[in-house]
Amino acid sequence: MPVPRLTIRFPMMLALILGLLSVATAPTFANAASGDAPVAGSGPARDRAAIQAAARQWIVAFKAGDLDALMALYDPEAYVALHDQPALRGIAAVRAYFAPLMGQGKVEFLLDVERIEVTGRTAHLISGYWFTMQQSGKPEYRDAGRSLLIYRKSASGQWRIYVDIDQGTPDITFPPPPGAR
Repeated sequence: MPVPRLTIRFPMMLALILGLLSVATAPTFANAASGDAPVAGSGPARDRAAIQAAARQWIVAFKAGDLDALMALYDPEAYVALHDQPALRGIAAVRAYFAPLMGQGKVEFLLDVERIEVTGRTAHLISGYWFTMQQSGKPEYRDAGRSLLIYRKSASGQWRIYVDIDQGTPDITFPPPPGAR
């Protein structure tokens, strides 16, 4: 009889362990833009919260038209590949791309973070995004898709964007879901 009991208990125990692991390793996010408290903990949880805060800082800087604050979030060796644009290599190219876009109208930028993974001094964030810009006398510009950001931790401990790739994707469309912020 012990074998049937083990057979019954093992799947339940495995399901319990997997469930606990998924909760323990699930990304936990702080919304720096809304003032939510940072995620408690150390190690990866703290790093995931820092990555989430950096993503929110990007939105705040972009919406405010603050090019210097935006560039402070990028690694000096950044590689940026935005759909329908040539790849940008290095902070000077990234700055030159964003400079004419800053402060050019009313901007909304929303993210729906899908995943943050941290491995040592690198991390990646995958999210859906929705971007709109309304300039005086022009039709509203709308863009939605998915982005992959790879962060690299600097010597000072700041997480900076090392790779920034976005693409249009058929499962990310307007309107954004209620959870996007």
